[in-house]
Amino acid sequence: MEPPPSVSDLALIVQTALAPVFLLAGTAGFVSVYEFRLGRVSDRVNAIQESGERGEARRSQLAYLRRRTLALEVAVALGTLAAICTGWAILNLLAGALKFGFREENLFWFFGGAILSLIGSLVAFLLEMLMAGRSMLRQMRMNEASPEGE
Repeated sequence: MEPPPSVSDLALIVQTALAPVFLLAGTAGFVSVYEFRLGRVSDRVNAIQESGERGEARRSQLAYLRRRTLALEVAVALGTLAAICTGWAILNLLAGALKFGFREENLFWFFGGAILSLIGSLVAFLLEMLMAGRSMLRQMRMNEASPEGE
């Protein structure tokens, strides 16, 4: 019969599972930022729809917002996948700490998947930010060139 786990053994189990929780919290923060930006794009689409304007300018704006939405959706999906992989890694660590079916290769795949997904989500977010910045610069140039901008 095995002796009951001591307080230090239990503390080690908690420490082992706690480290990836920080990765999970950071990933949740990123996904929250992505969702906020997606909400802003949605508000902009609604404003364009409600304005009632027609023509090439409207089509151009909607196409631009569609590209931003796609980039943000990819960022959200990959960020969520990173969080799911991190959760599985935590469960795998807990199972190992409790001597309940720990598999090192699973840990490698879960953490690897989490990190790659998080990197992918950040790249998608970077693309969306670059699109937004480029659009802002274009609008500033148009305002400077128009006689109304003065």
